[in-house]
Amino acid sequence: MTTLTPRSVRKKLEDKSFAAKVERSEIAVGVEPLEVDLSEHIQRIIDALELYADELGIEPRSHS
Repeated sequence: MTTLTPRSVRKKLEDKSFAAKVERSEIAVGVEPLEVDLSEHIQRIIDALELYADELGIEPRSHS
């Protein structure tokens, strides 16, 4: 997950073929009640997934 950032996820979301079945408008509606911006929400998800990197088969960020 070393390269996974809110910015990179937002950029991927602009590509219609990435997560093609996900309605982009639903993402915005879903984040609204949390009262955070989309980048902050994405970072929270990245941080949460990082705790389970081994189980998910993803590489955790190196903490230098």
